[in-house]
Amino acid sequence: MEQKSIFNELTGIRAIAAYMVFFHHYSYLLKENLNCFFFNFIEELHIGVTLFFVLSGFLISYRYYDNVKVHDNKWIIKYIQNRVARVYPMYFILTCLTFIFIFFNAENLKDTIGVFFLNITFLRGFFKNFLFSGIEQGWSLTVEECFYFAAPLYFIFAKKIKLIIPTLLIFFIGISLWFVFRNINFYGFFATLRFTLLYTFFGRVFEFFCGIVLARAYMKGRFFLTKNNQFFFKTILGSLGIIAILVLLGMIKGNFKFGLFTLWGIFLNNAILPCFIVVLYAGLITEKSWFQKLLASKFFVLLGKSSYSFYLIHLGIFHQFYLLLFPENIFYLFLYFNLLSIGLFYFLEEPLNNKIRKMNWYDFLSNKKKLFLKNKISTN
Repeated sequence: MEQKSIFNELTGIRAIAAYMVFFHHYSYLLKENLNCFFFNFIEELHIGVTLFFVLSGFLISYRYYDNVKVHDNKWIIKYIQNRVARVYPMYFILTCLTFIFIFFNAENLKDTIGVFFLNITFLRGFFKNFLFSGIEQGWSLTVEECFYFAAPLYFIFAKKIKLIIPTLLIFFIGISLWFVFRNINFYGFFATLRFTLLYTFFGRVFEFFCGIVLARAYMKGRFFLTKNNQFFFKTILGSLGIIAILVLLGMIKGNFKFGLFTLWGIFLNNAILPCFIVVLYAGLITEKSWFQKLLASKFFVLLGKSSYSFYLIHLGIFHQFYLLLFPENIFYLFLYFNLLSIGLFYFLEEPLNNKIRKMNWYDFLSNKKKLFLKNKISTN
């Protein structure tokens, strides 16, 4: 089976995932116009984050699994460079803008500087007390970055032993951290089991694992990933499964704010939902459906490319700025964030991404190292 180098349909699905998270966060604006069933359904659209995690597992594995070179400094530096270019520039800029506003209202500047440091280093994602500080939704980037840095070793181990073993090892490391720190009040560091399972890489590792499994199956031409242009069974099955999970999450929430916060909700979101997402992605990359064509269209590819900026700005200071000028309306908010994110993508995100990727960090660091050793020798 001929394999792709670019998956436009998966770029398009990123927009859908970001929009799910948007409607989850602004579901309160729809409460008066929806009955209880549909409102609960919209509230559980946080599953867009799971779509992102499975997609990251697929793409990183597809691009790097077979060419990992952990003993090659040049490869490692280039890998880190590409990952930094993809995520960090926009996050850093928007985090700085966010904290400029926070600094003006801070009562304790020293503590605020500490929280700022935790945010720009992604460390805040390990502490329950700081999880939603800065760019509130940015907690998921700590999970992403953990996967990015773990992926090369993950792949090396997976080649020597079954892929599930390092996955289980990562999961049990997280459980062990919770067990050790559960009674230690250190700013919420792995403070609760729910926090560990929902907001850390250790608890969400199965979602990345599912993406990796899909990538390996696709590259090996497994039977369920053969092309089928006659009937888009996998696309339908995956979509229906995702919808069913959303319905179940809405039904089981009980006294909790979201179904996700129940034990069954965590199981559904972290273990069952990724399987249906894999089926959907398998359908999108192998079946010609109207949904696949829509996601692969130029318009949706643009929305997908700008979805990272959309995700970062849809809560926080840009929302506050909107409220200074306009009444809160979910339709206008959606349009506002889309237009703003497309502008940010074209004029800031993409240029910065390309510039960082083109930099020769390996030669730069090698020259710095040679200069340091030369100065050290001359000093001695």
